[in-house]
Amino acid sequence: MRHFYNTACLATVSALLVNLTGCGGIGYQVNPGDDIIGGTPPPSVPAPPDPPPPPPSVPPLSTTIQDLTDGHAVGQQRWYSPQTDGSPIGRFTCVVNPPQELAFRAHLSIIVNNEPQKIPLYLGASPRPPTHCFFPIHTHDSSGRIHVTPPEPGIYTLGELFQIWKQPLSNTNVAGFTGLPVEIYVTDNGTTVKVEDTDWAAIELRPHREITIGLGTPLTEIPNFIWSD
Repeated sequence: MRHFYNTACLATVSALLVNLTGCGGIGYQVNPGDDIIGGTPPPSVPAPPDPPPPPPSVPPLSTTIQDLTDGHAVGQQRWYSPQTDGSPIGRFTCVVNPPQELAFRAHLSIIVNNEPQKIPLYLGASPRPPTHCFFPIHTHDSSGRIHVTPPEPGIYTLGELFQIWKQPLSNTNVAGFTGLPVEIYVTDNGTTVKVEDTDWAAIELRPHREITIGLGTPLTEIPNFIWSD
């Protein structure tokens, strides 16, 4: 009887082991991906989108090219011809027939709330009969072209142009415009850079250099001028 009992027990244990083996050998099933400690993991959170790029520090050069060879006026009338009596100004004297050997033209734009202003006719000229005398930095029209007729090689600057014009050039007052933010850009051969206010007066006048002064509303683009000397 004892032998029959032991045999029955062994048969029962063997049947249990077979059942366990058929279930994976550990007595319960684990679903793939389940976290046996914390349960199903939370869904992944998508990364935030990249922030938009900052606006360019320098406005783009206009794709509209304006030819100033004929000297036509550009902008709204703001200043009238500031002719002088011919007295010396700074290091300059007024010359009846200025030398032309080193002469060249740069360009100046003053733009207020995206509206260009006329640079005065005969800035830096004196109505001395029978003809005019001219300072080495002057204008012949209201196109914004600045005629430079230096008596000798050297550096001639935007600050000296404003000195001859007898107008202020600062971050609080540009030719009588006050209380507006000011930015100045220089364009050479299609490349524009911004000039910090500590260097405005020292901006050099160079052949075909375009100097753009923006006041008030930030400029949407830099004007693009060409001309024949």
